[in-house]
Amino acid sequence: MKKFNCYILDDEPLALNVIEKHLSKFGQFIVCGKSTEPIEALTQIKRLQPDLLFIDIQMPEITGLEFIASLQNKPQIIITTAYREYAVEGFELNVLDYLVKPIPFQRFMQAIDKFLEHSLPTNTLPLIEEESCIFVKANRKTVKILLDEILYVEGLKDYVKIILPKQKILTKVSIGNFFKDLPKDRFLQVHKSFVVAKNKITAYTAHDVEINELEIPIGRVYKERFLKEVEN
Repeated sequence: MKKFNCYILDDEPLALNVIEKHLSKFGQFIVCGKSTEPIEALTQIKRLQPDLLFIDIQMPEITGLEFIASLQNKPQIIITTAYREYAVEGFELNVLDYLVKPIPFQRFMQAIDKFLEHSLPTNTLPLIEEESCIFVKANRKTVKILLDEILYVEGLKDYVKIILPKQKILTKVSIGNFFKDLPKDRFLQVHKSFVVAKNKITAYTAHDVEINELEIPIGRVYKERFLKEVEN
């Protein structure tokens, strides 16, 4: 999974903590630095070269808008502020998004999704990891899927079909890229077109896997690894 470095600049420590907590729910993002002091932040950002900057507007010594204008090599920027009236000026500086405090997680997630759409190739899944769930794009929405509910995944050219007990979800990503972002202790690729949840396997032979009486073929190149995984 591609990782992105983030820097947070806000003169309120509480606001720094809120953004950092929101970011902690996303597997791709690393907080490489944070500060309540714009001058200190300017030096650190030049050194760290983050992919994404979260910045407040009203700060001592310099405003967030002035700070953005001073940057030479700008990362993607998301403004976080209590003031709605600077939105136009912010977007004139080509910021990615403008979040008004207090920032609900759902709105924060939309901003992250926008960043991923700008930063990832179109055939890469904008996957957001938590300990027990993932978020995928489906039907113009970002859909939450509990990892424990996934029975298996089927690859269909540039899409994957995620099979759950009560529904099927189709999202645009190759099965290879999707599998790379799943925890390997819980999922196993058994065929070029199939990934199965290990704890959902009800029976198997050397040629196929059964999940709820559905037979899924085991590809020749996956056979040895599959048998090693399930028999050890």
